[in-house]
Amino acid sequence: MSDGASLSTTIIDCELDHNAEHQVDTRSVMQLTRLRAAVCCIAFSALMLSGCSLAPPKADNASALREIANHDDGAELVVEGRVLRVLPTSAGPSGAHERFILQVASGATTLPLFVADNISIAAAAPLHTGDLVVVKGELAFDDLGPVLHWTHRDPRLRHQPGFVEVGGHVYE
Repeated sequence: MSDGASLSTTIIDCELDHNAEHQVDTRSVMQLTRLRAAVCCIAFSALMLSGCSLAPPKADNASALREIANHDDGAELVVEGRVLRVLPTSAGPSGAHERFILQVASGATTLPLFVADNISIAAAAPLHTGDLVVVKGELAFDDLGPVLHWTHRDPRLRHQPGFVEVGGHVYE
């Protein structure tokens, strides 16, 4: 092929009775294919990033305490507080869980909140009594009171991703 020569393909249109031939510029088809691929890539990236955030959501203790008072099982909470107590890791059918009690306060209201973080899915946060922690998870209730769980990503994508943030590092 010489420089400046046009790439083209002859297509026979079998749906027309007279078998009309059409000249198709192969370069245009390739450019259109690349454009479609780029648009799909951008759309997929936007979809994936819409579920992710570069910065974790801000804690809202007042709202969280209202959700807990209303026994709003399944509510997504982001809370901030001091670790009152680090409990031993527990093993269960869904994996090992790092457990701790977080003091959640807003105004004159304070509440100790039990947090269970599945460390079979997420890395364990290096927690110590007194640490300032931000936690995002799903609210549940058991016989002892409120529990914040799903504080990690869900590998099956059934729950919003949660996290434990301590010392400026986010554990998902």
